[in-house]
Amino acid sequence: MPKTIDHEQRKAEVAAAVWRLIVGSGVGAVSLRTVAAEAGIVLGSLRHSFPTKADLLAYSMQLVHTSVEQRVATHVGIKDPHAMAMAILLELLPVDERRYTEMRVNVALIAESPAHPRLAELAEEAQRAIADLCRQICRHLAATDRLHSTRDVTTEARRLHALIDGLALHVLVTPAAARSLRSTLDAYLKDLAAPRS
Repeated sequence: MPKTIDHEQRKAEVAAAVWRLIVGSGVGAVSLRTVAAEAGIVLGSLRHSFPTKADLLAYSMQLVHTSVEQRVATHVGIKDPHAMAMAILLELLPVDERRYTEMRVNVALIAESPAHPRLAELAEEAQRAIADLCRQICRHLAATDRLHSTRDVTTEARRLHALIDGLALHVLVTPAAARSLRSTLDAYLKDLAAPRS
């Protein structure tokens, strides 16, 4: 009896191989041939799912975004608003090996977006999703008296988005900064409950 292939599992394994190559050697190391070798599959099989390098890169970026979305969804409904905001926002930040790898891959692929329009589209979609998430968090904090009435929800959402992007980049450039990441985010969220000076 022929072996049944789980195509989604195979595609995830291929994307993981792309991630390893990007983290180890940069996007320039990614080709259909190198990815097939890294994933331990024959080139023809890889071409069946990913005919071009652009297809490989786009799927690999999409997988980062999907993984983050799935983890974020697990925290929705935490009763304490501050704890829920922390849990959700930490999923966007490189606080452990998995999230650090995702962030490195995502940033590397964003840098490739001028040559690959689909990567630019995916990056823009992700930024819109993060902006919307920050707005939802700030609205929820306002509705639960964790964002002071003197603060504008839209403005605070933009500031929160900028903080998240800044913290992520800071840790990528200076990994030791990860040690203070949680406390920085915690202090920022707590400060939202105070009047805007």
